[in-house]
Amino acid sequence: MAQARRTFVILGHTAAITPHFTLNDLPASAGRLDILCRCVTAAFCLSHGIRTAVQVYLVLRDQVAVRLEGSRLKRLNPDERSTAALIKRALEALPNVRPGEQCESTPGVFVSLGGLQTVLDKLQAEGIALYLLHEHGKDLRSVEIKEPVAFVLSDHQDFHSSEEALMAGCPRLSLGPVVLHADHCIAIVHNELDRRASQMLQ
Repeated sequence: MAQARRTFVILGHTAAITPHFTLNDLPASAGRLDILCRCVTAAFCLSHGIRTAVQVYLVLRDQVAVRLEGSRLKRLNPDERSTAALIKRALEALPNVRPGEQCESTPGVFVSLGGLQTVLDKLQAEGIALYLLHEHGKDLRSVEIKEPVAFVLSDHQDFHSSEEALMAGCPRLSLGPVVLHADHCIAIVHNELDRRASQMLQ
């Protein structure tokens, strides 16, 4: 399988880590899983298709990682409910997963035990450059970005001090003077890198 060119790691500080939530009330019963679902949509969905060279890690409460692999994804639709259903299926498979292993719950959706440190270690081992999306960072437009690359961002909460300590060696990138929603950040990163890639082909 070809390596994803772009990776997004989204920290879900309050997201459910069990499948015992209702798809009809994601903000409350699933711990703001709706935010993570919107991030998945922004990362993968195009007007008439999905980005196959993208992967997303949802790090839930620093205990569980759900990875979505664009080259294998099936049944991903641009709405929160259907995305949450895929995550719910992944969490249903979690009891059968041993430490250090992963389970593919549905095509392109993998679940494993482990938090941010585990995900960062894996990405670094794969030679993927890591960047932290943070309001106090260098302007993305002024930084040369080489793919494969991974961007780490938080949900509706700020990064915890322990998370910032883990990522102390990662360069920080800002997307502008205004603090944005996580899914909007992903769309802006895609747009900037798409434009650069298009210019290189001209």
